[in-house]
Amino acid sequence: MSTELATLDLSQLPSTQLGSDESFVDLSKGGDYLKCIKLYSKGKDIDKGKIPPGRWGIPESEDEIIDLGDSIDVLPLARRPKALDMSDKTAVVVSYDEKSAVFKDIQARSAEKESSCLHGISFLVLERSTGRFSEVFFGNKSSRPEAKKIFPYLPVSQSDIDRKEAAGNDMSGAVPRGPLPVTLKIRLAESRGFSWHCPMVVKCSAPIKTPATAVIVREINKFLTIKSGGVEKVQEPEGRKARAR
Repeated sequence: MSTELATLDLSQLPSTQLGSDESFVDLSKGGDYLKCIKLYSKGKDIDKGKIPPGRWGIPESEDEIIDLGDSIDVLPLARRPKALDMSDKTAVVVSYDEKSAVFKDIQARSAEKESSCLHGISFLVLERSTGRFSEVFFGNKSSRPEAKKIFPYLPVSQSDIDRKEAAGNDMSGAVPRGPLPVTLKIRLAESRGFSWHCPMVVKCSAPIKTPATAVIVREINKFLTIKSGGVEKVQEPEGRKARAR
């Protein structure tokens, strides 16, 4: 039977799906949480061969990482402050209020060696190759200075212009505009015999295909809607990594 099937010409089959390609992408998502694009430099995932060092990747599950390569194009859509305490893997603490005591405590402890604490700026982006909305978190000492290079590429709304004018900034001639694409590359940093990988932001001239405006607005609103007073405790079943929106 297998030999018989191998000789059949199946190139003229009728349509093999009901629904649009986009709907299948949505239906195949594991849950309503935002995936994070990470820069992999060192650690267990690399030691286990899940992804090479110096690559951008999306952790799909405990055992799978999507390797995006050493350069990715993204469309930055929104930003928020973020502090992350992963010292207790069963109850990861996330704070988005930089003025809160929780955020400041995590920020202070992030300077301690092996504290499992990070703080910095989290961006909502649309990544070109996957077409996914994802988070990129510039949360360590090496990446935080690079985060500000993304600011000029974020969309500018009328409310942004009004807010800056109210703060005393000269916004004459400023008009609302959409986001601009950027390329996130990776460079190798070296100091005192140690080496590690850092993000590098450069201009991208090629446009990125976007979904409908309503979809982008929905994702931005979800990204900027902070619950529980700006602090979340994320618990995951044993064997799964903690995730936060």
